[in-house]
Amino acid sequence: LPGGLAIMLAVFKEFGLERMTFSEGALRLGVLYDLLGRYHHQDLRNATVQQFMRRYQADAGQAARVAATARGFLLQLLPEAVAAEQPDAQVLDWAALMHEIGISVAHSSYHKHSAYILANADMPGFSKMDQARLSRVVLAHRGKLERVQEIMPDSPDWLLIFSLRLAVLLHRARDDAPLPAIAVRRREQGFSVAVDPAWLAASPLSASALEEEGRQWSALGMEIKIKAGRGKSQAAA
Repeated sequence: LPGGLAIMLAVFKEFGLERMTFSEGALRLGVLYDLLGRYHHQDLRNATVQQFMRRYQADAGQAARVAATARGFLLQLLPEAVAAEQPDAQVLDWAALMHEIGISVAHSSYHKHSAYILANADMPGFSKMDQARLSRVVLAHRGKLERVQEIMPDSPDWLLIFSLRLAVLLHRARDDAPLPAIAVRRREQGFSVAVDPAWLAASPLSASALEEEGRQWSALGMEIKIKAGRGKSQAAA
């Protein structure tokens, strides 16, 4: 009993608590340690992401390129995401860094394997809701969007999915070549993508992939409008 009281007093002091009430539930194991780490800018979730990348032998260079480009798109769509600890920006970063972990299972349908791992693995620092959200975004980063059509139309997850899909598409060469100037905007029923016309003309495969991307969104009743134009430069990381 004295030991338990000492721990409780320390918790009250560290978190600035004044009172507590009875609850029939219980805290997840390690949750106080996790919250304390976030308070001191040592988020356990970041360590978990790095551990997963090592465990599943993710291509760190490609993951970093995709993450940087996806974050750039999100900043255009959601300016408040400039804060490093903005929740949507964090989810996008983590999803981008781990989107290829399923390749360790199989190259075929690797996004499905990645999503399954993220939904079901033990991930210290992440709640089950966090994992479910990560899983949805990663599942939707390529292929048919009908798999996540249950997401509410006004959910910020669509911004994350759009940003991640476009970044993955543009980094298909898996190298550090600079990307063209690209501007993205939200529209009432979708998004617009303004791409350097010279790059479009010189990159027929990528231009074709962008057209296919538009068709995938159209299947959900959303429009991706691709137009020639000069936007913000997206340099590869």
